[in-house]
Amino acid sequence: MSQFQGKVVVVTFLFTRCPDICPVVSANLAFIAEELGDKFESEVQILTVTVDPWTDNSSVLNNYATTRQLTWPHLTGAVEELEPVWMNFDVGLATYNTDVDNDGVADGFDSCPDTPEGEEVDYNGCGKETQQPEGDVITSHHPLDYWVDHTTGTIIVDKQMNQRVWWGDTDWNPELVLEDIIHLIEEE
Repeated sequence: MSQFQGKVVVVTFLFTRCPDICPVVSANLAFIAEELGDKFESEVQILTVTVDPWTDNSSVLNNYATTRQLTWPHLTGAVEELEPVWMNFDVGLATYNTDVDNDGVADGFDSCPDTPEGEEVDYNGCGKETQQPEGDVITSHHPLDYWVDHTTGTIIVDKQMNQRVWWGDTDWNPELVLEDIIHLIEEE
């Protein structure tokens, strides 16, 4: 963070396998970066930090960012390196591997929680024999055996490195986040 002193820093936490909020936050940040124009990178730095370092290595994060045309750093590291960062930004994090229907897909990723026991499943935890829509192609990805649950927000840090604004991930309003960033840019 010290290398960004004098800039407004927007820090967000996500994981690349997240099926819901994380991609929305990434898209909102891309909108904000575009709206900032020349101020992005000269006066504002965006950082994304993973909450799933077990899966999100630098290649996975680079692919995530490249696919979504996100131009800011996406950071990972060893759990021991990331834990103090998560704690500093009040990131609540838990992993779990509950699999109520015993199909090998963690319940957080399981779109078909009623899969008949013993039936082979697709990437979404849906039975290949009994739970496939007509005409769809069956995928054969390795089942995901753990889920990451995190409570966090997007944090805006002022030029003096003070955490000033916290936006809950489900409360995001890109226009208001942009207003907060511009307000902090204009502060002396």
